Amino acid sequence: MIYTVTLNPALDYDIYTNKIQLGELNDSNKVEFRAGGKGINVSIMLNNINERSIALGYIAGFTGEYILKDLNAQNIMSDFISVKGNTRINIKLKSEEVETEIAGISPEITRENYEELLLKIKRLKTEDILVLSGSIPGCMEKDAYKKMAQSTKAQVVLDTRGDLLIENIWNNLLIKPNIKELEQAFNKKLNTHREVYDACKIFFDKGVKYILVSMGEKGALLVKKGRMFSANVPSGEMINTIGAGDSTVSGFLKGYTENLEDKEILKLAVACGSATAYSYGIGKKDKINELIKNIECEEEIYED
Repeated sequence: MIYTVTLNPALDYDIYTNKIQLGELNDSNKVEFRAGGKGINVSIMLNNINERSIALGYIAGFTGEYILKDLNAQNIMSDFISVKGNTRINIKLKSEEVETEIAGISPEITRENYEELLLKIKRLKTEDILVLSGSIPGCMEKDAYKKMAQSTKAQVVLDTRGDLLIENIWNNLLIKPNIKELEQAFNKKLNTHREVYDACKIFFDKGVKYILVSMGEKGALLVKKGRMFSANVPSGEMINTIGAGDSTVSGFLKGYTENLEDKEILKLAVACGSATAYSYGIGKKDKINELIKNIECEEEIYED
C-alpha cells in the first residue's frame, strides 16, 4: 500500500481571471475549491490512475472537514489526525499574465500529535511505500521527515525543498528536486547531464535509489546509479502549475509498483505532471494517455 503524508494540508482556492489590478475590484472567470497539499495531491493523482493510497497527516476545523469530504467523495482512503484550529486556506490568483499565490497560516501541531502520526508510520511494512512531501510546519523539528523515515520499514519517497531536502534524506527510494534546487544545493550551475549525474552521486552515498529532476520546459531526468534517463515535456497549454510536481511523483509510483522499465516509469511520470499542468486541478487519466504518446525517452550510461 502507498501512504502519503501531508503535514501541512490546505483548502486550495483557485481563482482564474483575465487581469489582476491591485486596489481594484477584479472579476473571476472560474473558481475551484479543492483538497490541497503535496501528499494529498499525490493521492488524488494516484486515484485518477487507478492506484490506491491512504492519505495521512493533520486536519483541523471546518476547512479540514471540507478536505475529508472531498477525498471521501473521490473514494480516496484517509487516516488523518484532528488537531485544534483550522486547516489553512491557500489562494491562487491566475491571470493571463501572472500567477500569484497566498499561503494561509497552519494550525499548531503538538508533540503528542507528532507522536501519534509516528506510531502509524512505525506500523508500516517493508512492501509499503511512504510518501513524505511538502513543507514542515514551523512548530515541528526540521528533520521530522528523516525521523519518520528512520522509524519505518517502508520504502520512503521524499519531496520537499531546499535545506529541508538535504536535512531529511535517509535511504530514500526517490527524491524529487528541480534543477534550480540542485544548483542551489551545490552552489553551481549544472549545464550538462554529466554534471547533473556527478552532483547526484552524493545522494547515492546516502542510500537514495532514484533522483527525479524536473527541468521545466526542458523536460525531466531520472537518475540512478550508473544510468540517467531524459524525457521531453509534451506540448500543451499551461493552465495550472499547482500539483504538477506531485502528479509526477504519482506517475513514478504507478510505474514503479507495476515493475515497468525505467524509461516507461519516467514517461508516465512526465505524462502525469503535464496532464495536471494542462488542466484545471489534478490531471485525468484520458489526458495522461493522450500526452504519453508524445513523450520520448533516452538513456545514458555512466561509469563511475
